[in-house]
Amino acid sequence: MNANSDPVVLINLFEVPAGADQGFIGAWEAARNFLAAQPGYRSTALHRSLGPDAEFRFVNVAEWAPAAAFQAATNHSDFPGRDMPFPAHPGLYQVVAEDPPPGEDPGGVVLINAFEVPADADEAFLASWEASRQVLHAQPGYLATRLHRSLSPEADFRFVNIGRYASPQAFQAAIGQPGFREAAAAIQHRAHPGLYEVVRR
Repeated sequence: MNANSDPVVLINLFEVPAGADQGFIGAWEAARNFLAAQPGYRSTALHRSLGPDAEFRFVNVAEWAPAAAFQAATNHSDFPGRDMPFPAHPGLYQVVAEDPPPGEDPGGVVLINAFEVPADADEAFLASWEASRQVLHAQPGYLATRLHRSLSPEADFRFVNIGRYASPQAFQAAIGQPGFREAAAAIQHRAHPGLYEVVRR
């Protein structure tokens, strides 16, 4: 990866209590509007969990090029995002594995799964994740997936998987397969999965 030119993905998981959506989205939009005017900004999508009890009810996924442009934008004295009153878990990532979607907008629901993986456990994690992906890839309703690895070994979540399924029911049916349960049991790291929909861009 060329840090001087290659795009990076910002993934930021927010802890937002139920009932605080309006205030959070307003603060997020102010930060988005500022960042969208900065050099290096490419795109963003704010995801809200389908379940009200999700650990991370909002997740922002944005693309920048290069990483230095994102750092410069968020270090700007006028950046409003640093004042958001919600715990956040941001990280910059690169894509390490991908099943592209069948079209530009595959629809369906978004699976976001953040993994707590120590810096010395990449090889074992990637092997077990790939085994799980192969099972899911063959299931009805599976549309796409993209696995991200953090640029920093100190990130709260060193790997984040973002996938697409035709419906929540398709996802539940896929992970209920015995083959998937067996493969997923080999992943020895804490996971934080949730189903989401895009609510802002």
